[in-house]
Amino acid sequence: MQSAIQSVTHNLPVFVQRPAIALIGQECYTTLVYNVDLSSTHCLKYAISKALGLGIVVFGSIMKVPQILNIVNNRSARGISLSMYTLEVMAYAISLAYAVRSRLPFSTYGENASLTVQNMIILLLVIAYTADGKTGRVDPSAHSTKITFAAALMGIGSLALATPSIIPAQTLTFLQACTIPISLASKVPQMAELYREKSRGQLSSFVVFAQLLGTIARIFTTMTETDDKLLLWGFGLAGVFNAVIAAQVMYYWNGDKALAEQKKRDGEKIGLHSSSSANIAPSFEPFSVSTHGPPKAGGRKLD
Repeated sequence: MQSAIQSVTHNLPVFVQRPAIALIGQECYTTLVYNVDLSSTHCLKYAISKALGLGIVVFGSIMKVPQILNIVNNRSARGISLSMYTLEVMAYAISLAYAVRSRLPFSTYGENASLTVQNMIILLLVIAYTADGKTGRVDPSAHSTKITFAAALMGIGSLALATPSIIPAQTLTFLQACTIPISLASKVPQMAELYREKSRGQLSSFVVFAQLLGTIARIFTTMTETDDKLLLWGFGLAGVFNAVIAAQVMYYWNGDKALAEQKKRDGEKIGLHSSSSANIAPSFEPFSVSTHGPPKAGGRKLD
C-alpha cells in the first residue's frame, strides 16, 4: 500500500510540490508526503498546525459575516454588547500589529486582519442600530456623528499601532500584554447582556461557536509553531471565556420563544382583568346629597 502511494507522491507536479513545501518545509514534506512516513510526531504536529492555521485564516475572513447580516437584516442590535465589541476591536488591532511587527508566521495570526475589520464593521452597526432610549425607535441617521467619530478613532488608532515611530516595540509589547485583560474584559459585557436579556437576541450562535473552536485551534498552533507565552496565555484564557458565552447561548437557545410566550400570557392576563372590571355593575345610589346646589338627577334631597 505504501509503495503504491509513494509511486504517486514521487511524481507530484511542481505546482503541487512548491505550495506544500512552502507550507510545511522541505524536511517535513520529504518525510510526510514524499516518503509517506507518518511516524514523525514533530512533522505530523507541525503539518496539522499549519493546516489548522491556514483553515482559520481562510474561515476567519468570513467568520463574522453572519453576525453582520443578522444586524442589517433585522435592523436591530438587541442582545449585542457595544462594550464587548469596543474592547474586542482594541484587542484585535493590538494583537495584529504585534504579530506583524514581530514577524510571526502568517499562519499563526492571519485571520486577525480580517476579523479586526469585521469587528470594526459590527461596532459601527451596533452604534447605528441601537434603539433610542426614550422613543425605542431605531434610526441610523440619528447616530451619524457617533459613527463618524468611532470610524475616525479606529483608523487613527490602527495607523498609530502600525507605526514604530509613534508606538515603539517596547510599548507595543506592553500593549500586547494588556490585550489579555482587555480581551477577557470584552467578554464580560456580553455575558451580562445574555443574562439580562435571557435571550440570544441578534447574537449569532454560529459566530459564538466558531470563535470557541478558533481559539482552541489557535492554542494548538501557537504551542506548535511559536514559543510566545503572551499569545498562548491570551488564547487560553479567551478560550475559557468563549466557552462560557457558548454555554449561555445554549442555555438561552429558546429565550426569544419563552419571552414571546411570557408577553402573550401577560397580555391575556391584562385582557382578562379589563374584561372582569367592565362586567362589574356600577354601585346603585338611591340618594345623592349635594351641599352646593340642587339634588342630582335621579335622586331626592333628604329632609
